[in-house]
Amino acid sequence: MIKNKVYRLKKAAEVAKGMSLPTGKEIEIVMDVVYIDGNMVAPPMQPLFYNWIINNPTLFDDVTRTW
Repeated sequence: MIKNKVYRLKKAAEVAKGMSLPTGKEIEIVMDVVYIDGNMVAPPMQPLFYNWIINNPTLFDDVTRTW
């Protein structure tokens, strides 16, 4: 379980056919729920995005801050 992480894409990437994200896009994961631009990814798309992030760690920089 990922409780709180923020990832930034190192380069543009395609999550699935026709679904690409630009370089620098930040993706948040809070309690295993994926958010993009502060908006929750639709429930049916959650597993796709979550697994894509977990299975492609080299695409991201971990920019999580501890306050």
